[in-house]
Amino acid sequence: MFSKDEKSFREKRSELRHKIVDGVYDRIPVDVVEHLGNANKELIFAIEGVFNGFVKRIDERIARTKERRTNKEKNETENNGEDED
Repeated sequence: MFSKDEKSFREKRSELRHKIVDGVYDRIPVDVVEHLGNANKELIFAIEGVFNGFVKRIDERIARTKERRTNKEKNETENNGEDED
């Protein structure tokens, strides 16, 4: 579709976006850039914490379901043994 030298619209848009961000970052103090970068990382860590909470709840739900099923099967086995006497 594209020759080797031709870039897709997405690639061109990405390059333009990087040039704009680099141009802005080049005009603000380095400590501000560092602070913004750290703030972005903290936001990502916060979102990660939310997802980890979701995963933990899913794991707990699975464990409770397994425990209930095991207990149910154990009770059924015990009840079947009592009926035979």
